[in-house]
Parts: sequence; C-alpha cells; structure tokens
Amino acid sequence: MIIATAGHVDHGKTQLVKALTGINTDRLSEEVSRGLTIELGFAYKNFGSYRLGFVDVPGHIRFIHNMLAGVGAVDFALLVIAADDGPMPQTIEHLAIINELGISRGAIALTKVDRVSKSRISEVKEQIRDLISGTFLEQARILPCSGLSLEGIDSLQTHLTETAETLQSKTRTGHFRLAIDRIFTVKGAGLVVTGAIISGSVSTGEELTLLPQNKRVRVRQIHRQNIKSEYAQVGDRCALNLASVNLSRQDIHRGDWLTSNPSINGSQRIDMHLHVLKGESAALKHWTPVHIHSAAKHTLGRVATLQGPSIAPGQAGLVQLVSDEPLFLCSDDRLILRDQGANRTIAGGLVIGVDSPRRGRNAPHRVANLNKQIKTDTLTDKIAAALERVEHGILFAQLEAQLNIPIADLRLLVKEKPDWKVINQTIITQQQIRVLSQNLIAQLNQWHDQHPNQPGIEISRATDFLPRQIRFFATDLVDQLVKQDLLKKNGAILSAKGFNARLSEPAQSALDKVLPLISANSSKPPVLHDLAKATQIAPRQLEQNLMECVKAGSLVRPVANRFYQPEAVDALKDLITDTFNDQAFTVQEYRDVAGIGRNLAIELLEYFDRQGYTRRNGNYRHALLPKS
Repeated sequence: MIIATAGHVDHGKTQLVKALTGINTDRLSEEVSRGLTIELGFAYKNFGSYRLGFVDVPGHIRFIHNMLAGVGAVDFALLVIAADDGPMPQTIEHLAIINELGISRGAIALTKVDRVSKSRISEVKEQIRDLISGTFLEQARILPCSGLSLEGIDSLQTHLTETAETLQSKTRTGHFRLAIDRIFTVKGAGLVVTGAIISGSVSTGEELTLLPQNKRVRVRQIHRQNIKSEYAQVGDRCALNLASVNLSRQDIHRGDWLTSNPSINGSQRIDMHLHVLKGESAALKHWTPVHIHSAAKHTLGRVATLQGPSIAPGQAGLVQLVSDEPLFLCSDDRLILRDQGANRTIAGGLVIGVDSPRRGRNAPHRVANLNKQIKTDTLTDKIAAALERVEHGILFAQLEAQLNIPIADLRLLVKEKPDWKVINQTIITQQQIRVLSQNLIAQLNQWHDQHPNQPGIEISRATDFLPRQIRFFATDLVDQLVKQDLLKKNGAILSAKGFNARLSEPAQSALDKVLPLISANSSKPPVLHDLAKATQIAPRQLEQNLMECVKAGSLVRPVANRFYQPEAVDALKDLITDTFNDQAFTVQEYRDVAGIGRNLAIELLEYFDRQGYTRRNGNYRHALLPKS
C-alpha cells in the first residue's frame, strides 16, 4: 500500500514518517539545514507481511507543485494536522487536492499531542470534523499521535496495516503507464526514473515508449517498493533502470511518461467534468487562465466552459481544457487546477475525452454525449458512448489511446455486442452502416440517372460518395454490400442492384445483329472485319456501336479485333483454374485446352495478365484468382 502524507508546513509529516519507518525522507542538504521539506521524500518498511510505502510531501505553499507531483496515484492519504495549530491554509488546500484526486481511503494523524492539553485535542478534533465534512475523509479515523514522543504511533501503525489487509489488488488490465517524478543516475547502472504506476504492469527486459520524446527505451532493472523485482504493477511505486541509445539525464523531465500504449498521442484540448472548490469566492469564468497539474506534470492553460459562461463555487460542469503543452492523458485521469498566480487550488476533475475538437466544442449534441459519458462505468459503456459521439465509426487505435486498453481486449468486448461490427480496424454500429449504405446507394442511383448509357462507375470514384472520414475502409463497405446483393461489381465497375445500361438505337441494333455470330463460336468469335461484312455495317461505325456495348457491359473486348460475350470470357478464364489449378502452364498448353490458335491464345493470356487473373514468369503463367 502506498501512503501519501498531506498537510500544512511544520505539522510533523516528515517526523511522523520517520517514527513509522525509521527513515528521514528529507535527503537534500537544504532540507536538513532548514528543517523544511522541499522535494518529495520516500520511505518503505515491512509491517508483518505487508510492505508500506510512504510519499512524504512538502507542506509549504511555495512547493505545492512538488506536493501535487507525489499524490497523483496513491492508495491512502494521511492528512497530518498539528494539535497546537489546528487546521491551517495548506491543510485545507491539501485536503481539497486529495479529495479531487479521487483517493478513496485515508485517515487523519493529529500530531504533536504531547505539546497540548486534552481539552485542546478535543477542540481540534471538532475543528477537523467540520473540515472533513462532505469529503472522502468524512468517516475517517482521527488518530492522536506524536512523532517525537512516539505516543500513538503503534495505534497509527496498526490502523495502516489493517487497512492494507483490506485493500483489494488493483486490476492489471490496460497498457502500462508510469508518471515520472524523479530522474537520476546510478554509478554502474546508468539512468533511473521513479514514479507511480497508473495502470498495467511492466517486466524486466520490456520495451516502453518515453513521452513526449517518443523514444523507445528498455527496462534493465526494476525496484518495486525499494526492493529489486522482476516486475511491477498498477498501484506500485517503482524505480526503473532504463537503457536507450543517446538518452541522458537531461533528456527526461518530471511529468514525462513511460508507457506501453502504442496509440497514445499528446493532446492540447481535453474534455473534463470539472468541480470548482466550494471555498472559491467567485465563479470560474470561461477562458480563465490556470495552472494544470496532471500526475507529475505541471503546465499552463485555459478553461473553456461548455455549459454557460461560468461554474459557480461548489458546483461542477463540463469544460474543455486548452493546454499550452500536449498532455498524454486517458479517460478517467484526474487533474488539479490552480489559479493564474499559482496561489491556490481552484478546481479538480475527471478527464472524459482526449483530443477534443477545436471547433464546435459546446455543440448541444457534444455536450449531451459528454454528460452521458460521465455516468459510464464499464468499458463497454465507454465504447458505446464513443460510438454515439461519431457518425461513421471509430478506429480501434483511437479507443486504445483514449481508454488505454489493448486492441486485442477491445476486440473481445466488441464481439459481445451483436450490433457492433468491425470494418478495417474500425468499430461501427449496424445503424451507422445502414445510413452509410443507404446514402451510397442513393448517390449511385443518382449517378446512373445522369449516365444511363454507362454500366457503372469505377469503385475508386464511387467511394468518393462516402464521407471523407471513412474512405480508408470504403472498399470494405462496398464489398459487404456486394455480398449482400445490394450492389453489383463487375471488375472495377460498380452499379446499383437492378440497373442495366441503356443502349442507343444504333448500338442495340448492331448488338442484335452480332450476337448470333459471336455466340456461334464463343471462344473464337469472328474478327471485326468479318462482322462488318456479315452485318453490312461499315467497320468504323460497327466498332463505335460495339464499343458502346462494351461500356454498357454487354460485350467485352479482350483483344484488339474481336468482341466477346462476358460469359464467354469468364469461361475462358475459368478454363485456366479448372485445368491447371495452381500449376504453371505454357501458351501452347492453354491453346490446346481452349481449342484456339496460338496468336489468339497469346492475346487472351496477355489480357488476363492485365486484369490480374494470371501472372507471367518467363514462358510460364499461373492463375492468381479463384474461379469466377
């Protein structure tokens, strides 16, 4: 169990940790000389079968950014209040911070009780009860103690170990994410970073990505709760010894991330459900400048309110956080906001969506969907809400980035929902597919009305009828519609079901005259000159009429001087797969089985090569496509 202290400066947090663990967490010479905690301190100790880790935070207002870097992912908050002073300004602010971070377990250590009377202890307890009313500590125990005289330390230790016994192990699902709060080098080992594991797990030898540098690193060693280990998981504090090419101490900063999520990207526009602290004297207005604290990251930004011009003290509302720097966040992360002068904490809240739009952020349908997402608990609900937010499906990679869930796990969830389909790495609902299909068919029919003499449109052009966002899987959608017999596909030409191109009168007359002639010897129809003589139509005019038939799909012209019926060409193509299967064959072998001359065999096979039915390799060919 990881425990973070919280509380006003000089209320005995560091002394208390030393009394519990025997470790002085003030390691800097300035901290020792001034008796003032400046940086985060860490201590670990085994209590029976449990190993407790302590994150000791500075209490001075000047170092509250360091405090925020240490309490982002802990199991238990120990609010420390001195009996002589009682609650002080940073007591109140630290309580607000740990409450907004969603920490669910904690206790109050009432320190320095050896300095005051019993009546003073009772008085301060009443002040504390008033202070914690309405927070997650409302029912928490108040434990009188002294880090100096050690009075009450045993009771505090017992309470912590009993809490550790009841603490359920956090689920290890999700990609590994660690928020870096310390960076240093160790002689003989090299670069080491420490931090709290927000999700997932990591093992020695594993490769991770350092963000925002987007640099690959390898984990050489792991220290988990200050003990060498082969792995660490969500809920742990750990130190990772990293190896990478051209990576130095100066390349990494507090607030950077280590992750195994390949899809996560930085975003400067974050949708949030934000709660303004009730102690604020004025409402939080639209476009207020703020300091943003995310795990160990600290940057600047502004708050764009989405449900009116402001959010009143003690109230919550939807906002878009616009950050000066990219933030590498996922849904359900928590942020703390401080005022422009970094003098006080003003709000905290929950991340709903990442990479939200620059325009239309407060559109009614967006706000309604964001409100719905606040109430989602399961991953399935979150995916459903994400699908409602988009018209044309959502990429697995987008969900992986937002939810921090591996694509393989997302696929399993999708299989549980019959209304969800997957098309080329995109999750889309049946209703969305129906709307897209209806729009495509309607536009295709409209195109047919404008081009009645053409058999259809090239698939590459037909997919332009679809929205730009889905064109990367448009051909997959077309294939599904063809399989469902809602569209017809002939090679690269697409047409609506039931459509037949209309021929001009001369073309129809010419077709009627030549069909008996070319069907009499379907594998070797007469050449154009012989057709012209037989029909008494000038060769050039006949060619023009028959080319109109080719465009309409009534005839095929695989070779220069002959026209075939489409089914005759299919039969000549199928002859290859029926006879040779996947075996190589020569022109002569095909000539013999087709019963045609060598020159015509060569011309037909060259046509099949161009169409992708066959492939030539020297004097041999083999079939590429199955039988039609």
